[in-house]
Amino acid sequence: MKLRRRTRPIGKCKGCCLNLRTCCAAGLEPKAEWDHGPCRMWNDESLLERFLASKSPTGAQAARRARRTRAAQSRTVPHYDGVVFTPARGGPAAR
Repeated sequence: MKLRRRTRPIGKCKGCCLNLRTCCAAGLEPKAEWDHGPCRMWNDESLLERFLASKSPTGAQAARRARRTRAAQSRTVPHYDGVVFTPARGGPAAR
């Protein structure tokens, strides 16, 4: 019977910046890392930066997110041209 590889952090992983509660951001098997002394990846900031960079959207997803944030900001700006934005209807208010 072959043992499954477990990526779930163990109790010794508490306080580590790579501990994501359901898995280790380093992608390793935490139990095996702690078997022969302290984990080599314990609170390694460079690994955390690499993990966050790989999770950040790029290309079309990043552009879409930027457009949405700009649109959300433009809706909060008061317009003095008499047009009132009603979010419930998705457009200018009926006169």
